[in-house]
Amino acid sequence: MAESTEKAAKNKKINKLSAAEIETKLTELRTSQGGLKSVYAQMLLKRKKTLGK
Repeated sequence: MAESTEKAAKNKKINKLSAAEIETKLTELRTSQGGLKSVYAQMLLKRKKTLGK
């Protein structure tokens, strides 16, 4: 059961993430996936800018 909740949190849509969750994802991406150059990282940065934080 714990695995299903972890998978649900992992697959959360970008537009549903809070500012704190976006920051967490961005710090994870800085060390993997080629830094902040990936498409996913760019989408997270755009969402962060939209939230105004």
